[in-house]
Amino acid sequence: MNPHRHGRVVWRELMIRDEARARAFYGALLGWTYEETDLAPGEHYTLFTLEGELVGGMRQLGLDKTTPPRWLSYVSVPDVEGVAKLAVAQGGKLVRGPMDIQNFGRCVVMQDFAGALIAAVQESQEEPALEPPRVGEFCWESVGTPNVERAKDFYGKLFGWKTAKGPEGVVARFSTNGGAQGHVADVLESKQFSPAWIPHVRVEKMGPLMDRVSELGGEVEAVFSVARVARIAIIRDPEGGGLSLYEPTSR
Repeated sequence: MNPHRHGRVVWRELMIRDEARARAFYGALLGWTYEETDLAPGEHYTLFTLEGELVGGMRQLGLDKTTPPRWLSYVSVPDVEGVAKLAVAQGGKLVRGPMDIQNFGRCVVMQDFAGALIAAVQESQEEPALEPPRVGEFCWESVGTPNVERAKDFYGKLFGWKTAKGPEGVVARFSTNGGAQGHVADVLESKQFSPAWIPHVRVEKMGPLMDRVSELGGEVEAVFSVARVARIAIIRDPEGGGLSLYEPTSR
């Protein structure tokens, strides 16, 4: 286990029903390709890749129609059992696990106090420190919550995150060490929408991609800018899974 990764988001996973449609959508939009693998006998898993490098994964949802398609972010932790207990003690819920995943580690999927879904992984092997994200790779996370102060306390205890002041339009940022080099996610007050975590993919130019989203059967939900940081578009894939396109305004 690499302590340089603790508190960092190290994996993103799409939970979806129509895998073929998702592969076509993200492949055409972001240039991702895919590989098939097995988590366990009879349990297949799809890996998204970009120029031979892993980007994220995809798991097929069951027949339960109450579970909406979504992206799930995994945070690296040194003790997944301890994190699971802390989540419950603070008013969260365990959704799946703790459980072992072959060649990945011991994982747990949780809901926070407001219902936002997040996962933790105790990585099973030494992994390299995370590199700066390239175009087409995940680069950032945001959480929308109805109670910013409680979110600060919840995630601070859960992952050891510190709270740093956010830029204009952003309430706060989570950081592994309180400094800019440790920034992990934005914290946004959201009373209108359901509490949720959303991952961001770095892109070169936003405009052509937003047109492409609609052509491919998806939807552009919102577009906004964070001053001197980035232009952001929240999109939905054809089944409703949400992520963000992130075009940095400072290079």
